[in-house]
Amino acid sequence: MSTRLLLLVYLFVATLTACKKDDPNTPAPTTGTQTDLLVAHNWLVTRVTTPNGQDVNRSRLNVVTQSLFSLNMQFRANGTVRALDPNASNTVVNGGTWVLTPDNKSIDVVVTGLSGNFPIVQLDRSQLILRQTAPVDGKNADINLVFAPSL
Repeated sequence: MSTRLLLLVYLFVATLTACKKDDPNTPAPTTGTQTDLLVAHNWLVTRVTTPNGQDVNRSRLNVVTQSLFSLNMQFRANGTVRALDPNASNTVVNGGTWVLTPDNKSIDVVVTGLSGNFPIVQLDRSQLILRQTAPVDGKNADINLVFAPSL
């Protein structure tokens, strides 16, 4: 199992397990800075794709990558990130820090078991796509983690 992938999973677990609930009366920004868009809501992995957008079947992914589908990631404005388990009242599973690189093209994440730089393929109010190198069919490959806002 790739150390980087394992770290990414821990990061996302940490993000998804935040204790703070979003206020449903606070609308998500439609425009704004990358930070505004990232912290507007929690994020849930909905798909994994190849860099050219083809879906990768979950069965082809290792256990660590598969576990991302069950976590809510929460990026907070204070630079902390938490992975929340929505099946356990959003219990924090893991946590750490995050920062956008100066060019806003990638995000540096440091969490227990996962640290690295993840290129941002897309970030808007309805979707976050991060590039990751992870095992697919047992061999490391570039993949896109496709996130949608978590409700």
